Amino acid sequence: MSSSIPEYLRSSVRIKEVVDDVEVNSFKVPPHKFFVNEELTYLALPLNVDEKVIINKINELKLGRKTIEKLYAIRLDAEPWQYYEIELPDLLNNEIDGTPIEGKGNTVFSVYIHVNGIKNFLKIVAFKYVGHIEIDILRLAGYRGIVRYLVHF
Repeated sequence: MSSSIPEYLRSSVRIKEVVDDVEVNSFKVPPHKFFVNEELTYLALPLNVDEKVIINKINELKLGRKTIEKLYAIRLDAEPWQYYEIELPDLLNNEIDGTPIEGKGNTVFSVYIHVNGIKNFLKIVAFKYVGHIEIDILRLAGYRGIVRYLVHF
């Protein structure tokens, strides 16, 4: 028996990619709407909340509530009109270190993430606006890409 209610939290496709001669455990990020388990860590970090809070927000999408949205996940090295999935390093299955960045204006969280010795692999930034927080994950190593979320409160 299948349910007509879509599942917004899914399992990811895991890959091993080589960036600057270093092996990195990564996962493919769905382009929009849907989330994979490995993204929870990326969202919990700048929001400073437990991953269960993120799961509850994602599950509210089933009820038609837009409490959290993935606007897009795109590679910036792709040709126009072509689509290649962006990959992000799995924060729990790599050696991770970070360097906080001083935030300006409405920036509430900003950090460079170093992965397996690769400096500034990612930059995670959160901006606070009236009624929502925008979280940007910028992939800087190997190729450039961005994943952008809106979290309503």
